[in-house]
Amino acid sequence: MPRALLALLAASAVLATPLASGAYAGGKSSAVTGTITLRAKFHGGLWKKSLYIKLVKLRLTDFTLCAIWTRPAGETFDCELASKRQLPEGTIMRLEQSPVAKAVKRPESPGWGMLGASPDAALGAVLSNLVSGNRVGTFKYRVTLRDRSNQLLVASNTLSVVWHSP
Repeated sequence: MPRALLALLAASAVLATPLASGAYAGGKSSAVTGTITLRAKFHGGLWKKSLYIKLVKLRLTDFTLCAIWTRPAGETFDCELASKRQLPEGTIMRLEQSPVAKAVKRPESPGWGMLGASPDAALGAVLSNLVSGNRVGTFKYRVTLRDRSNQLLVASNTLSVVWHSP
């Protein structure tokens, strides 16, 4: 009798595991489908896939990043419009930078530092030469969709910002 009870408990645990791990949008078994499109613009220009900016160390130079979750084909790239939509339940979008420089180091993102997060379907941020440590070089940005345990579910395209000498 104890052996039968043990077998029943083991079978229950095996059957319950997929249900528990899929209870929210997270884990390997969750079926989160979608894309994140990341773009940048400099001084009110057009949205681009990369930027090339002159670094003047004594001047604050800003640029804008916007990431949109599952933008319908043909829709205008608009952070404000996209922010009204929703992410999959239990997820957030996180803006990350590499090299880390002035961003927050996180153990689940080696080589990337966190700059911000959003529970909305759009993540907009105004950044500057200060988050890159005010130095010449190429900095990469990405936005990730993460579940409650910070597991990466989806990553955006990688966007480069090159800071160059005057």
